[in-house]
Amino acid sequence: MSTLRIPIDASQIADADRKQQKVKVAVQDRKGIKSQVIALDAGKGEVKLDVDPKQTLNIAIGPATASDEDIFHLQTLTSKVSPTQWANADTLAIPALVITPQWWIWWLRWCRTFTIHGRVVCADGSPVPGAEVRAYDVDFFWWWSSSQQVGPAAVTDGAGNFTISFRWCCGWWPWWWWRLRQWRLDDDLIEKIRPVLKLNPAIRFPEPDPIPRLDIASLNPQPLPPLGPLTPTRPTVAGPVLNPGLLASKVLDPSTIPAVRDKLVSILPHVPELEKLRIWPWWPWNPWFDCNPDIIFRVTQPCGSGPAKVVFAENVFQTRWDIPTNLNVTLVANSQACCLPHDDGQPEGDCSLFTSVCGDPGIPVTTIGKTGVTAGYFDPGGRDRPFSESVSFYGLFGSSAQADFYEIESTPHGSAAWAPVPAGSLIDLWRGYFDATLPWPNQFVFPTFPVIDFGGIHVYESRHHYELTHPAAWGNAIAGRVWSNNINVMANIQTKGFFSDGAYDFRVIGYRADAAGNPDLATRKVMDGCGGHAENNLLTLRLDNRVVGPQVPNTVHVDTTEPDCGINSVRIGGAAVLPCGAQQLQHGVPLEIDFFVTDPDGHLDHYDLVVKYDLGSIKNLLSVADVGAFSLTPLVGGPQGPDYANAIAAPQSAVRPTWKGGTMRLHVNDASLVFPKTCCYLLELTVWKRNIANCDGHLSYFNQMHYSFTVTV
Repeated sequence: MSTLRIPIDASQIADADRKQQKVKVAVQDRKGIKSQVIALDAGKGEVKLDVDPKQTLNIAIGPATASDEDIFHLQTLTSKVSPTQWANADTLAIPALVITPQWWIWWLRWCRTFTIHGRVVCADGSPVPGAEVRAYDVDFFWWWSSSQQVGPAAVTDGAGNFTISFRWCCGWWPWWWWRLRQWRLDDDLIEKIRPVLKLNPAIRFPEPDPIPRLDIASLNPQPLPPLGPLTPTRPTVAGPVLNPGLLASKVLDPSTIPAVRDKLVSILPHVPELEKLRIWPWWPWNPWFDCNPDIIFRVTQPCGSGPAKVVFAENVFQTRWDIPTNLNVTLVANSQACCLPHDDGQPEGDCSLFTSVCGDPGIPVTTIGKTGVTAGYFDPGGRDRPFSESVSFYGLFGSSAQADFYEIESTPHGSAAWAPVPAGSLIDLWRGYFDATLPWPNQFVFPTFPVIDFGGIHVYESRHHYELTHPAAWGNAIAGRVWSNNINVMANIQTKGFFSDGAYDFRVIGYRADAAGNPDLATRKVMDGCGGHAENNLLTLRLDNRVVGPQVPNTVHVDTTEPDCGINSVRIGGAAVLPCGAQQLQHGVPLEIDFFVTDPDGHLDHYDLVVKYDLGSIKNLLSVADVGAFSLTPLVGGPQGPDYANAIAAPQSAVRPTWKGGTMRLHVNDASLVFPKTCCYLLELTVWKRNIANCDGHLSYFNQMHYSFTVTV
């Protein structure tokens, strides 16, 4: 081995500035890299390294923060020593490498440490604990994007806080920077770019390909057509045909990107929106010189069964551009996240309080009718929606409630025939809590609260009693346990098959635990309503469950009367048209359809009657815009609707909350507006009930009927 002496001259740097950083000198040969860090406070210095004089040596100088490998991939001071320079000597001193002020200033921001402090919260501001947060530097070019994780993944603590620190370098050689990235087609970018390209059909671009390339040799730009008022323009010029040799390469050379941009911006429409979004070529792009990362976040949380859920994710248009070395962020998670809710306060006393059904907040009890004909309906005086099948109850016990265990009793509304709900109707509960003392990713625990059969009664264990029998630092999110899921669920009841249709009142019965930890039947107590209001321990629900027979094969019709529907007859110009029949359409004749929509419980919501034909065409037969003038008349029963709001309003005036429907006649004055061409036509009648089934707000109780025929025009 021989000694290579590398003098460093930093005398052009101001005395005070030279103390701001140290310098790394690295020498690379085929076997590896050797480096040394020196201070240049005095303005000059020298590095001595043992090297193999028989090899060509590459020398690079940069800031001490650069790694040995990175320093050769960044644009910096370099030199080279060949074997012939040694002349058989044991020591070689090369000419001093001079550091100019420009290099010195560049190196100060070349490789820096960035720190991100953040918090993940739910929409209401409650913390999201035990979530894994990853930060990515994002770049996008044309319709490709690339995301590269920066720093390690961080896990949020009980308050939702996290910290990510990482080293960031800039000034890379373009070819090296490109090699480090992995690209993918980005749907969001394609959605923005494609409409702009269509403004000038003469500009022909190949279809998006996952591999980035500038293979657009077929591009032959022509003068742009006039643009709409929403797309600002600039004067158009007949731009030159792009050089195929520059654009047709199958392997993209990043050093050609600036030259290609100059050509493209001269022929593409000027769209300030894309420039604002930093989409190339409307926005210049030289990411290897980007000394401040551009950050997006992705957050997952292993809460519940199955794989971790994505609770927060940003796209390229949500990028934080050129972040500072210290960044503070708040990330608002989606509804999939497990949060630690705010303590809204527990009522005082030995009492209970129903707060909602079907979730927390779900459907607040204040939005459910308590008296009169709408008792037990959600949205009384509005849509008057009854409940079906399983219903979950939510509520609170008072701070001194003597309810280690509790049961649910019911009675027909307004009566005093209280009795425990049928044992088979009670469904086991589950709750979840976050335990900060457990290792990630196993910090969420989901205990079950089964229905307990004891001495002929069927009870649930209260959350408070569970805490007593599972001691921990409850309420401490940083060093203990905090409830996170189904905190205030009190019961889950399957009403189908156990309750006849009608309105019912429900209440909570409390029991203390005996010395053995079992319900003490002698302590049975009808819980007082919190706040001194007995009605707070009273929940009224209007139940309506339907009976459904086996599905008849090869038909859309459901075997139920709740609701039921059918098409009785169709006439065009007074002539009956049978199913699978055919009819010649005469000019100016009407269309008549007799049909029925019924529900014996009177809980119809609405019905639709449409005609489908041709290739995906559809007309709403109850819309003047689609079929012109029409009338809808009840033949049997009624009123005609076609929805609950119209049925209860004047002049139809059904008596709330009942609309049973009936047999209707639709008369369309001009059938040619329904049947515009010779084709096969399918009438589709669909009817829905207003019920909230299994706590799902969507309308899931429906029925349907089809009627098809051919019309010749």
